[in-house]
Amino acid sequence: MHIELSLFIGICLSVWVLFAFFLEYLNSKRTRKLKKKMHLVRRECEVCASTYFVSVFSNFWRCPLCNSINKEKQEQK
Repeated sequence: MHIELSLFIGICLSVWVLFAFFLEYLNSKRTRKLKKKMHLVRRECEVCASTYFVSVFSNFWRCPLCNSINKEKQEQK
């Protein structure tokens, strides 16, 4: 049985594209679950007093308005 080279290359590329879409689908499902669990905290810029919502895990963050770098205030116990 003879298969033309162009048919073989077309089948291989089609299978590869389907496999890539399947992996991207699995990756996007995992990303959606991670985004659901992300929590945001309200923080105020120390320079311009603008209020923004940033991730809980970031100790330092940059104000989009004045570009100053701010640090999370540690509460004294």
